[in-house]
Amino acid sequence: MWKNSITMNSRKIPQLVFILLYVLGTGACSGLNQSDKPAAQIWWLEPYSGNISSSTETAEIVSVSVTAVPGLDTQRILTLSENAELKKFAGARWADSLPELLTSLVSRSLEGSGRFEILPASTGTDNCELELEVQAFYATLDLNGHTTGVTVALNGRYLCDGSKTILIDLDSSIPVSADRMTVIVEGFQRAVDAVMVDLLKKI
Repeated sequence: MWKNSITMNSRKIPQLVFILLYVLGTGACSGLNQSDKPAAQIWWLEPYSGNISSSTETAEIVSVSVTAVPGLDTQRILTLSENAELKKFAGARWADSLPELLTSLVSRSLEGSGRFEILPASTGTDNCELELEVQAFYATLDLNGHTTGVTVALNGRYLCDGSKTILIDLDSSIPVSADRMTVIVEGFQRAVDAVMVDLLKKI
């Protein structure tokens, strides 16, 4: 009887192996390695390319540092509802996390004006430093969850030659008329452009 039991169990082993392989195969095809969700859309913002007149004859050497308040340091595109709930647009991301994105935008906007030479980091007191913190960078929603606008706000200071200090307070709100990402990102672009214009006027 013991011998017959071993024989019966031996016959079941190939069947069990087949069932196990089938379960693993179907599991892999049903979501472990594949997904029916669309890939995340990556969105891009351009630096400000307009010309702000200035009496500066030589380019100032400046390093740029941008940080973000808690909740905004993310690559995701955010919304803020009227009841102060911070959420993320599904499947939509910036090209980089917000501090890195804005560091690049601010640096290229300053350099594009022809008035500044950008350094990756401060190398001494003879150089100027622009330190900014992102206070707002999100689409605003009404009580029904519809996008009503885009808000961008930064503050900080501009230090130069150890003596020149300018306090920076930048804020722009742009109305948005549709819930499409193309329209929302266009609103962000307009808000960033407005903030860059104000920055170039202040420093």
